[in-house]
Amino acid sequence: MSEPQKHGYRWDHTENALTFWSMFVTKNIGNHRERIYDLFLERPCFATEKYDGTNIAKDDGGQIYSRRLLIGEEQEEFMETNLKKVKEANVLELRNKFLECAELDTSNIIKFVSYGEFLCNKYYDYMTRSVVGDWKVFGAIIEVKQKPEESLEKILKAGFAACIKSSNKHHIQILLNEKFVEVVKSVDIDVPDYKGNNQSVSEVIAKNKDDMKKGKIEGLIFTIYDFEFGYKVVKWKGAQEYQPIANEKAEEANVLVQKEDVKEELKTVFASVAEIITDLSENKKAQQKAKKSKKIQDKEKQPRLTAGKKYMTNKDKELIQDGIIHSQKNFDTLQIYEKRGEIDEYNENLVKEVAKHLAEENPNFEDMDENILSFIRHKVKAVVKSQLAGDGKFDKTGN
Repeated sequence: MSEPQKHGYRWDHTENALTFWSMFVTKNIGNHRERIYDLFLERPCFATEKYDGTNIAKDDGGQIYSRRLLIGEEQEEFMETNLKKVKEANVLELRNKFLECAELDTSNIIKFVSYGEFLCNKYYDYMTRSVVGDWKVFGAIIEVKQKPEESLEKILKAGFAACIKSSNKHHIQILLNEKFVEVVKSVDIDVPDYKGNNQSVSEVIAKNKDDMKKGKIEGLIFTIYDFEFGYKVVKWKGAQEYQPIANEKAEEANVLVQKEDVKEELKTVFASVAEIITDLSENKKAQQKAKKSKKIQDKEKQPRLTAGKKYMTNKDKELIQDGIIHSQKNFDTLQIYEKRGEIDEYNENLVKEVAKHLAEENPNFEDMDENILSFIRHKVKAVVKSQLAGDGKFDKTGN
């Protein structure tokens, strides 16, 4: 069997909300407080549930994509979960409906790709809610031949949230908002559950504070807008998800906000976020994660300089370990690669994903030296070897 092909239609990285919010407040609290009030307290956003699944895409020609690789037409399952709902989705009809709404010139369109969260895990209450196997569309990419700025202007004028993809100026990224949801649902394709519509970020945080604090959901996805960066999507993950750098930044931002003479509503926003991070009394999953992390941190000694460039602490090593399991969700099950005789290729692709995960969680590793890559490679091989010696699986129940 031939090796699956890679593709060039990967959805852009979704920035961590805690990291972005912290940066935004730190940057603007001195001289541009009105921007902070606008983003958090005044301007409506769009928020949906963040699921713990995997990113699956499908284009207007019927081709299905995992995050890195094409999925063959003959393949019926991904991550041991039936692809029935992905295959049934009429993306060509979605494309036509969207182009009609945005009044785009069809002759300028190369490809339309829709992206959704494929719920292949049994985490949280997914079994109770009967959503395992669902494909919840959260966005699309339109590839245009020319003049992407003109197409973007038409899309925005039609009421959609969109931006030009950072890695390819001919790819226009359509983000989740009420208008896009309306079009997607009109062709009987599922979307993520609403967690806030036409409400401010502060109102969405207040509305979902209880669920976030108890770890009932993995998190929230926000579509936000600012005059400087335009439309943007950020993800807010709960305390049960390992994100030490983002949590630290959010706690520092809270201290800063509480000290400043700003609106009480803004202080409440950051106090609530800090409370969700630090008060784990009602979040059993976060308690378990914190105990495991503390054992590792208690063992940590003076960080060792790696290759004369980077310090890699035990916290970074834990990010790598967590990143391996996280990144495996971007690929099919190990048994598939073992049957194909492609474990070496799987390992190398997984190393790249883990390195990307580490750089996203800790910006100090955006420029990664070979020693750190060697360490990641070693850890990946160890985890994969252990899984193959077992049943070739990682725990899909979250226990």
